[in-house]
Amino acid sequence: MNNKDVIKAIRLCGTPMKPSKFWRKPKLSEAERKAKADACIHFMTDIPNSQEGWDFINLMKKYLHKGRYSIRLKGRGSRKLHGNQSYIPLPYAERYSMYIDQKIKDINNPQFFFERDWKRDCALRQIRDEINVLLKEK
Repeated sequence: MNNKDVIKAIRLCGTPMKPSKFWRKPKLSEAERKAKADACIHFMTDIPNSQEGWDFINLMKKYLHKGRYSIRLKGRGSRKLHGNQSYIPLPYAERYSMYIDQKIKDINNPQFFFERDWKRDCALRQIRDEINVLLKEK
């Protein structure tokens, strides 16, 4: 074996394999990517705990597409009196953060691919465990 063969082998080992087309996310065109990025706002911050803030929250709830989205509120403000958790109970909050979650897990939701992969991995682990049990019995 000469140096050229060794260098060729190292290059082949260092070349990553292309992922299977079944594991890849579909490629979006530039226009689709831009439309998806501008499609929705995932959260809003510093909504005041006042009548104006609650009017805004109630209007958002009224006009929200309830079949596809849900709203979560988290309290924000000083934690001197109300603990050091990541949020403050709503009655004691100085202001709110609003999170808009997608209920439908389709290709437009980033969670879609994560959940699909997680379910596949769980099924594979279960099959592997069942095979190991069968092999131990023999």
